[in-house]
Amino acid sequence: MVSSSTQDGIFVLHLAGEININSLTETRSKVDALRLDQYPRIIVNLEKVSFFDSSGLGYLVVLIKQVKQNNHLIVFCSPNNLVKRLLSTIRIDKYVSIFESQPEAVDFLNSQVVAETE
Repeated sequence: MVSSSTQDGIFVLHLAGEININSLTETRSKVDALRLDQYPRIIVNLEKVSFFDSSGLGYLVVLIKQVKQNNHLIVFCSPNNLVKRLLSTIRIDKYVSIFESQPEAVDFLNSQVVAETE
């Protein structure tokens, strides 16, 4: 399941359920329809994701790459313990910051905007 919101001018992508080979086509088309390239700061909220298989994890890597190619900022937040372990296994934290909560992610992205303007 895919939904979105904004907080402090930051686009928040909410993913939910299992992101696996069976759900990936639908997830990908819904995310593509949101046109993430128009948002300079993006949070991917993983709070309601219960599992990623290898195709789902691969999609996260593609998503990070697409956002960064546009010189935009992307962070993840709120993964449960299983999702956190899966992300750690593929060392995704080398490419994207992962925060325990959405407010922490918002604070971080807001501090990056301040740092860029100084």
